[in-house]
Amino acid sequence: METKNIQEFLVLAKTGSSYAAAEKLFISQSSLVRHIQAIEEEFGVQLFDRNRRGFSLNANGKLFLPYAEKIALLQSQCYQTLHPEERALDVIRIAAEGKIVDLIIDFKKEFPDYIIEYQKSDDIETELRTGGIEVAFLSTMTSSQEDLISIPFYKEEVLAVLYEGHPLADRESIHLEELKNEKFVSLCDDVVFEDTFLERYRKVGFIRNPSVSVPVGTDLMRLVKEGLGIALMHGDADTTPEYPGLKVVPLDPRMQYEVRMCYRNDVPLSKAAEAFVNFAKRWRIHYKDMNVSFDAVF
Repeated sequence: METKNIQEFLVLAKTGSSYAAAEKLFISQSSLVRHIQAIEEEFGVQLFDRNRRGFSLNANGKLFLPYAEKIALLQSQCYQTLHPEERALDVIRIAAEGKIVDLIIDFKKEFPDYIIEYQKSDDIETELRTGGIEVAFLSTMTSSQEDLISIPFYKEEVLAVLYEGHPLADRESIHLEELKNEKFVSLCDDVVFEDTFLERYRKVGFIRNPSVSVPVGTDLMRLVKEGLGIALMHGDADTTPEYPGLKVVPLDPRMQYEVRMCYRNDVPLSKAAEAFVNFAKRWRIHYKDMNVSFDAVF
């Protein structure tokens, strides 16, 4: 039995369609079916039930499935051990000035073998231009974009989160000057307080450093709800849901910005990065709401 046929069996078992599986594997349908038949002939049993709707695992196929998964895993581990120089081809180095966790989750579901290295950097743009990062999600650009492909990805703004009894909680918007004497709470590594937009206002004394920092978003919400301070978050005032005991209010003037997906146009993307970029382009069209819950925001 050729080990490559095992991967074809797994793809067909997942898709249930010889056409879809062949497309994903970049082979012809006839070759795919022939390879599946070779596995069945070797074991002397049929693994799939064939019908007009496609292929479905039968009882034998379901018994064979966990063994096929183990064989495929061992094959992959063996190849990586024998060819360590090629492991870097499966790694995508990215960085972001915004929330892309939903994108990463959905990408990994479709491409589980690719490794995403999320890198922190004080200068993402420079890292992108020097090759330390392949794909970046930037909210600001400090220099010319001629050497970069820059694609609008999503828009957000900075919002204030207050407890219900706060004097400003029922306002339609809050001017920054009104926050000058407020106490702030924040996540320990909160991008809001490193944001270029807020830094601009901090310099004139409108925004203070947080008085309390916590590592978990639910803890942050609890601090606000208990009246220990207010928080700032990235989001969309029109789509952010209500949460008991908390109010989300836009700032005045509204601090809106656009996050763009960027990569170099003078250097070809690696195979892994190209797969990520193409997936992200499709994903942004179908994914409408970046802020479906506070758990996703904090």
